[in-house]
Amino acid sequence: MDHLCYKCQASIDEALPFCPHCGAPQIRVAVPEDDSSQPPPHAVAPDVYPGSWPPPASPYQANAIQWSLAVKGAVLSGLISAFLSGIPTLSYGCCLWLLGAGGLAVWLYQRRIPGVVVTPGMGMRIGALSGVFGFLATTVLWVILFTKDNQEFRTVFAEQMEKSIGRNPDPHAQEVGRQFINYMNTPEGLATVFVLGLVVMAVVYVVFSAAGGALGASMFVRRRSQR
Repeated sequence: MDHLCYKCQASIDEALPFCPHCGAPQIRVAVPEDDSSQPPPHAVAPDVYPGSWPPPASPYQANAIQWSLAVKGAVLSGLISAFLSGIPTLSYGCCLWLLGAGGLAVWLYQRRIPGVVVTPGMGMRIGALSGVFGFLATTVLWVILFTKDNQEFRTVFAEQMEKSIGRNPDPHAQEVGRQFINYMNTPEGLATVFVLGLVVMAVVYVVFSAAGGALGASMFVRRRSQR
């Protein structure tokens, strides 16, 4: 195919690099065709997500706890802490079991969602949930024991109160303590002490388990950043 020389306008073969009449170089720049079907350079290849373009968003949002998955680990860790705290020889370390239960709940949650980053705030909430389940399990055990033989509960509590009164040299405090023991021997007083004990136990379970969850989450994040 021939074309015109840009300098002398003579018709020459396009395969010639120079014009045979004036010697001018025949330089041409090819303009690439526009292909709008190609994805942008920064996009992920469509074959990574077959059948959909653009790729679908991740089902797990950052800083959003998937409670349907967190509950399973929280139930297991809560039951473990309640079991260990209910054993007489191990009950003295109940606070340690609660801290461990919170960290275990966070670890189980991370195992269910690989790659998720649990912040200390998220870990605190997951740990608190394990504390709630641990408290519920312990409460069921307490209610069973209390309804089965509340006299034993009254006797043990009265013995502990007598020891505390004996260690206090203040006569007025001793008198108040004995009045409280007499009040506890009534059905209303016994029920009041039992409910107050449950309230204190609920606070301890939730607070220590939440602290364990936050501590565990911070440790896992630090370990991952060091890899």
